[in-house]
Amino acid sequence: MASSENQGLQIALIIFVMLTIILSVTTFVFFRQADEATIRSSADSKKATEADKSLLDAVVELKRLKKWIGVPEDYKIDKVDETAAADFNKYVTALSEEKKNYHSALEYLYSTYLDKDDKLVAKTNQHMALEKEKEAFEAAKNLLVAEAQKKQQEAEDLLKKAQDDFTEERKKKNDQEQLLTDQLKAKEEALDSLKDSSKKEIEVVKSEKTKVEKILVAVNKKNSEIDPASGFEVPDGLILRVSQKAGSVWINVGQADGLRRQVTFSVVGADENVGKDQPTKGRIEVTEVISAHFAQCRILDDNITDPLVEGDKIFTPLWQPGRSESFGIVGKIDMNGDGEDDREMIVDLIHMAGGRVDAQVDPKTDKQEGNLNIHTRYLILGDQPDDAKLGDSSAYTKIQREADQLGVQIITVDKFLDHVGWKDQKQTLIFGGRKGNIADMQPTKLDGGSREARGNVSGVFKKRKPSRRGVKSTY
Repeated sequence: MASSENQGLQIALIIFVMLTIILSVTTFVFFRQADEATIRSSADSKKATEADKSLLDAVVELKRLKKWIGVPEDYKIDKVDETAAADFNKYVTALSEEKKNYHSALEYLYSTYLDKDDKLVAKTNQHMALEKEKEAFEAAKNLLVAEAQKKQQEAEDLLKKAQDDFTEERKKKNDQEQLLTDQLKAKEEALDSLKDSSKKEIEVVKSEKTKVEKILVAVNKKNSEIDPASGFEVPDGLILRVSQKAGSVWINVGQADGLRRQVTFSVVGADENVGKDQPTKGRIEVTEVISAHFAQCRILDDNITDPLVEGDKIFTPLWQPGRSESFGIVGKIDMNGDGEDDREMIVDLIHMAGGRVDAQVDPKTDKQEGNLNIHTRYLILGDQPDDAKLGDSSAYTKIQREADQLGVQIITVDKFLDHVGWKDQKQTLIFGGRKGNIADMQPTKLDGGSREARGNVSGVFKKRKPSRRGVKSTY
């Protein structure tokens, strides 16, 4: 029994000790946490005190800052920002965004003030210099004005004297003018009388001139009828010999007739008349003047069905035996159909034959150079210029009227070229017997050469005598 009680006492003691230990530990922990909380509370209280002090200092500094900025103390920060932005936009717009503060603004305004002040000082100095120059100019001006006034007075004195002299001279001139007026009146009366008599004489002269012009036209017309050469009715020579193989002929004109090399002739048959409307059978060109009445020519053009033969007649308006011919030229001349004016080619043809050009009208300007005269033989008439002004005042019309009055024969360009034996070489093709040979398609060369027929020669090309009487070869 006693043993069971001891055992219960031990267990109770053990439980008591354990409870005491647990209580002690719990008390220790609670006291430790209370101390830490007290320490933390003390620190937080200190921080709060410091924060209150900092906040108070910040409020004081903010008030001082607002005072320095110049805004009321009750302005909120948004209102301060708005005020500052308005100040910067109004007074210091040149500052960049990162420099938009009152310190930078004061520096900028102060710098600007110093710059303006320096410029003001410079302008002030410049103004003072100008004032000095003005004073000097005024002094010089006053001196010049005084001198000018003195000269003006002298000039007025001279003017008064000149006016007095002029008045006296004018009186003399008026007296002389009256005398001259009387003399002029007398001369005008005499001139009127002379005009009346001259007018009557001019009317008589005009009447006589009209009669003379009519007589001249009639005489020129009669001369044209009497002078058969004016219509190309007299041949300039005859063909004495023909060599179809050599492409040459010989004619009965030469040095004594004033013949030159390169003169071209048109050819008609021996039984045909030489006339303006007579078709030609060929053309020849003088290559050598051999003797007084003998020359060699090359055949430029002939008809294979009617070749040149002995006794054929030759003629050209460019040349007459023993004399040179004169020409006039008017209108636009297109010899080869290219649309360009070929006046120079006509002039060259005339000059090569020893002829001359007395007058011509430029188709571009409608102005006449030179004049026709009684020795002018022909007026070569080209096409009317596109912009020519028809009428009596046109040079194109005047020179034709002048030709009629002087009896100068008017011929067209085509007729002239036909009778001088000219032909556009570029339009003349010689077709050979070989196909595809481009050389056979070239125009006849101007430097002569042999002319040979290809293949069998028919009887048409055999040498034959002209069918006319009284022609005898002298070659």
